[in-house]
Amino acid sequence: MLNRQEAIKKIFDLHGDEAVYVTNTGYISREIYDMYPENKNILYMQGSMGLSPAIALGIASNTDKDVIALVGDASLLMHLGVTHTIRDADLKNLFVYVLDNGCHESVGKYDSANLEESYPGVNEIIKISCDGKKPRVKLSCQDNVENLLEFLNG
Repeated sequence: MLNRQEAIKKIFDLHGDEAVYVTNTGYISREIYDMYPENKNILYMQGSMGLSPAIALGIASNTDKDVIALVGDASLLMHLGVTHTIRDADLKNLFVYVLDNGCHESVGKYDSANLEESYPGVNEIIKISCDGKKPRVKLSCQDNVENLLEFLNG
């Protein structure tokens, strides 16, 4: 089993610096910000539990760049219907990765329902361990959006 940082590194190494990354709220965003604080190709979804795949779908529909959504298992379950929309859109530049630690870690490590082995529109479910709390993302929403637009238009 990978820890969160190892899983994120695996995904970033696979897709590279030219991709757009949409991160889920909570510890996934915190870990990615801790690992890649200077990257302008990351949209941090702060306060939008489970919506990174839907937002990534919208971005991928409007760019030729690869767009990668990272979402936690419990967050995915909150908006599970998006998996069918992603499947039906059949965008070759959209990739969805679920980091599955079996709980709602950001709000107290409460158990979440178990995921199925796969879902339509999800590229990979990666089992991860719970690794503790990182500091919050220190980037304003305005600066985050401006950075991403600069990256997309640059």
